[in-house]
Amino acid sequence: MLTRNKAEEINMSVHIAMSNLRDSMKKVPDKGLGLNAAHTRFASSVAVLSVLLDEAARFTPEGDDLFDLL
Repeated sequence: MLTRNKAEEINMSVHIAMSNLRDSMKKVPDKGLGLNAAHTRFASSVAVLSVLLDEAARFTPEGDDLFDLL
């Protein structure tokens, strides 16, 4: 499934970015903030949003599917 692969790719990219953020915040205590749980929810949300935006971009303002026009 193309959309599942896209979501997993985006999820991995966000995971890497969040790991880099965590490394840059070594002195900030993350146990009270719940950074790991927030990271997981954020990464999944960004992946889903990106796939939905890609799907929405397929349609014209009139609601016609651009792939049907090919």
